[in-house]
This record gives sequence, structure tokens and C-alpha cells, in this order.
Amino acid sequence: MVRTALARRLTFWVIVGYILKNTLANNGGARGICSVSDGILTGIKETKNIAKTATGAAADGVDVDAEVQVSMNFWCYPAEFMDVLREGFFKFLAGMKDPVKDEYLLPIIADDQLKAGTQFTVLPTHDKWFGVTYKEDKPAVMESFRELIRSGEYREDLFGEMW
Repeated sequence: MVRTALARRLTFWVIVGYILKNTLANNGGARGICSVSDGILTGIKETKNIAKTATGAAADGVDVDAEVQVSMNFWCYPAEFMDVLREGFFKFLAGMKDPVKDEYLLPIIADDQLKAGTQFTVLPTHDKWFGVTYKEDKPAVMESFRELIRSGEYREDLFGEMW
């Protein structure tokens, strides 16, 4: 009951905007490249094949600003977003060309919402993102966690107090 009442009051749309250079894995990846004006998202473009370069980053051989804000799919949506997802998912399925590779991507959905007049606030962060997309990413991610523990940023028993 409380959750439902709270969800009705929360009508904000938010994205956490990471700095591209702080998100790049050694094995490449895709990011939603954000256009931002005065803390408001004005556009987002799903960009694949982004890789580190000697000068920053590139996608399919074209330089990309390594300081640009990107989506790492850390979004805050109101409850009615589930209706948007549900409706869009059926359209996605109907237009799917390759069921093995096609993805229902949040940045594309968000861009459609922008075009429909939804306003997203961008919460900028300079934190480093890391994750396992490819098995080759695992050792670097494990070392990143070990470093967070050594520095005191994370506890080794991260959730120990919860149980």
C-alpha cells in the first residue's frame, strides 16, 4: 500500500550520467551517448563498438569524446514506465529481425520518451564503472573490487550487517 502510494507521487525521470572514459572496459562495449543541457537530457544515442584508443575512445573507427556523459542503464523511472515498456516490447517483437542479436535497449526507449516530451534529469557522476560483459573482463573487475576493499570504499563482507 505504501509502495503504491509512493509510486504514484514519484513522477520524475532520472538517468545517472557517467563519463565515458570512466566506463570503458579493455574489451569494448556499447553505451548510450547522452546529449545534456543544464542537467537535462536532450538526446541519447545507442552507440556500439566503443573502444579505448590512445587519445580516448572511438566507435567503429570514429573518435568519440571521452568526456561525454553516457548511460550505464542506471535509470529512475516512475511506476507508469512499466506500461511504456510493455507497450514498446510488443512493437519490438513485431519488428525484430534477428532474435539472437536484437536487443530491447533502454537508451532507445528513453530517446523515444524524450521525443514524446518526457523530461529526464541527469545526475552526473565521476565514479568509475566496471562490469563483466565478456569473460576477459572478469580479472580486471575482480581486481577493481579488491582495490575498493583495500581502500576502504567497500567492506569485504559488503552485506554482513543486513543479515
